[in-house]
Amino acid sequence: MNPPAAGAEVGPGDRAVIAGELGRTPRDLTGVAVRCPFGYPAVTESAPVLSEGAPNPTLLYVTCPALDTVISRVEAAGGVRDLRASCESDPGLRSLLGQITYVYRGRRAALLRESKKPSRHDPRLGAGIGGPEDPEHASCLHAYAAAVLAVIYGWLAPDQPQTIEAAKAAWARFLPSVDEAWCTDRRCAKWEAGEKKAVIDVGTISVRLLVADVVDGRPWPLVRKMEVTRLGQGLVPGGAFLPAARVRTAEAVARLANEARLQGVERVLLAGTSATREASDGAEFVRTLGREHDLRAKVLTGEREAELAYAGAALDVPDPVVLDVGGGSTELITRLASGRICPVSLPLGASRATEKWIKTDPPTAEELEEVAREAAREFAKLRNRYSAGGQENPTRRLVGVAGTVTTLAGLAAGLERYDSAAIHLRRLGLDEVCGLLAKLASLTTERRAALPCVQAGRASVIVAGTAIVMAAMEVLGYDELTVSERDLLDGLAMKGL
Repeated sequence: MNPPAAGAEVGPGDRAVIAGELGRTPRDLTGVAVRCPFGYPAVTESAPVLSEGAPNPTLLYVTCPALDTVISRVEAAGGVRDLRASCESDPGLRSLLGQITYVYRGRRAALLRESKKPSRHDPRLGAGIGGPEDPEHASCLHAYAAAVLAVIYGWLAPDQPQTIEAAKAAWARFLPSVDEAWCTDRRCAKWEAGEKKAVIDVGTISVRLLVADVVDGRPWPLVRKMEVTRLGQGLVPGGAFLPAARVRTAEAVARLANEARLQGVERVLLAGTSATREASDGAEFVRTLGREHDLRAKVLTGEREAELAYAGAALDVPDPVVLDVGGGSTELITRLASGRICPVSLPLGASRATEKWIKTDPPTAEELEEVAREAAREFAKLRNRYSAGGQENPTRRLVGVAGTVTTLAGLAAGLERYDSAAIHLRRLGLDEVCGLLAKLASLTTERRAALPCVQAGRASVIVAGTAIVMAAMEVLGYDELTVSERDLLDGLAMKGL
């Protein structure tokens, strides 16, 4: 279980596993410091200056899920406090961690010299493990555990050989045995063994990318990205796209297709949805995107889109009623007792309702009432089949997918930046949705765009989208909605076009 030499290139297989462990694309990796007994990355090393020029004071990260769980339990029980107190009372421990900190700083300095990257800020080469300068002020047990483990496994090589034995003793003093920390089920294999797929959804408001490993028919996300392009801006059914909207969308598709190929996927699927179905030039636009970027591209029928969205949402929530508030339409989807997927598409969407009803900024109470009235009228037609406790499944849950509900979930959670893991399966109460609608409707588009988790391109339509979500919950009788990151993209990764 020897780690690669310092500075060794991290291969595509390692990157795929690390992305799966972290739930995001790893950034600025410079090596794998420690591997688990199965050979998968357990502790990784990152550059002291990130690609965009920002400083990165944390050299080593624990990525192994099993090891992370063990350390988190100790940290939650006061592990950082115990470490600081022990360093104050035990000169030997303080000296050992001081030596490791010295080597840690030296490694960061060497990486900076090798990279020759300019930094927009002070790279903080004097920072200690995890940031604070000395162990008496430690703030993260994970950072110290990663550094100690890197010494034990030889990645950080101190001058004194006896330091390795001392590091082993320090680990045993604060943490369970390393041998007991590793998993026994080779769980990271799911990120190594799957077929990697990439799919792009061209929607009315946004263009989205999913890169995932598909193992036993289930996608394990590696990358999720979204760019708001407002392709459906000003679109009327049967009309053509605005030239500027076509350009914005084509540029976003080019960037996301390139991202997919950087992840090692050669064949990328592209699906056009509501706006491309309605526009007179929608099919031609999708064919052009496919031809110019070597994508397998197709405009999905409404029925196929609903089937795929349901398949994605049902991965983590059995037998849901799926609510998909898009830009040009809103879909409700459920599975009947017979097993047949039953979708309905309403001529009601965040962009469409905004352009039809909202003329002032911020909107007036009368404008909001018009959106709510139209939405309530449409949802009232569907009570029998899609309501809470409906005839098909009296215990089912309402699951919201796509950008409107995920944005609301980010705002409700108080996130400073969008975090997929914090959003997925979060529950939004009807009272929360009502409160968010009141808040968002009181702000101008510019002020909404300044909120965390609200992309600038979505700020102008999020009020109408929220009003539609609220109307669906009220009319269909749901007190809460489960937010899902799994949706059409996941269905496409599983089933294709």
